[in-house]
Amino acid sequence: MLALLLSACTNADSRERTAPKPFTDFDELIFEQTACLFDCAAFELAVFADGRVLHTGPTFDNTGGPHESRIDARGLARIAQAVREARLDEMRGSYQETADGCEHWFTDMSTQSVRVNRRQGARSDYVILYAGCLGPTVPTRRINALFSAVDQVTGTGALIEQRKRARRPNAEAVEPAK
Repeated sequence: MLALLLSACTNADSRERTAPKPFTDFDELIFEQTACLFDCAAFELAVFADGRVLHTGPTFDNTGGPHESRIDARGLARIAQAVREARLDEMRGSYQETADGCEHWFTDMSTQSVRVNRRQGARSDYVILYAGCLGPTVPTRRINALFSAVDQVTGTGALIEQRKRARRPNAEAVEPAK
């Protein structure tokens, strides 16, 4: 009987060691932002677990095409920390309507989405936030803080500004500076 109990303890130990990675590990983190009435950039940003960063979407298609870069392990760790702090797993899937907690509504704003894809069998998250949806239960600050942290590592905002300046006044795209 004692041998059976000891073997059960040993098996429990090995299961812990082979458990999936923590919730915040990701294969890819994807941000999307749609255009708005104002001068909102419309783009997709993908950060991959191997450090690749890919900027695509209309803002990039119209100003020289996709842009790929790399970030180091420290940058990936900062992004993983920001994902943990955002607590996406506590959010609803959508913040776009009154039923989602939108108490105040502004039109002609962009829509942002955050998707965290994790290893097969692990939980993934997807959250859509209409920027004109405001209310005490809408996690605007957490989504914005996550994007800000990712922007600091990836340089997305600076790259978008560089692409905007690269456009000629007649709206023809030019090759961006490298």
